[in-house]
Amino acid sequence: MGVRSRFVADVLQEEGGSMLRYQETAIRKSTKSHTGRLIGRRRVSVASGTDTSGKLTLHHLDYERFLDMKHLHGVKKSGRRRKIHNRFVFGTYSSIAKRLMQELSDDLAEAVGN
Repeated sequence: MGVRSRFVADVLQEEGGSMLRYQETAIRKSTKSHTGRLIGRRRVSVASGTDTSGKLTLHHLDYERFLDMKHLHGVKKSGRRRKIHNRFVFGTYSSIAKRLMQELSDDLAEAVGN
């Protein structure tokens, strides 16, 4: 595994872990969990590809998305919208993009031994 592919995998793993921690805090604050399944069934997996490609996958219960949605099938849901999914997923995407663009320069990769 080269320097670039290791860097990409590390960034994806770090950001995925951060997303799970921050999201867990939000879930605990905004839901009345009785079984703990919503938190317990979440995980991230990272698959590194060639050179600068990689894949971060968030595994979660489908129910998490419904809690995050404002409307359900065109009918306004009773209760309030819980911000427990989209804000964390898109925030993580943004953070990953920023880190991949700025943190590993070509000069650094060559110096370390691409």
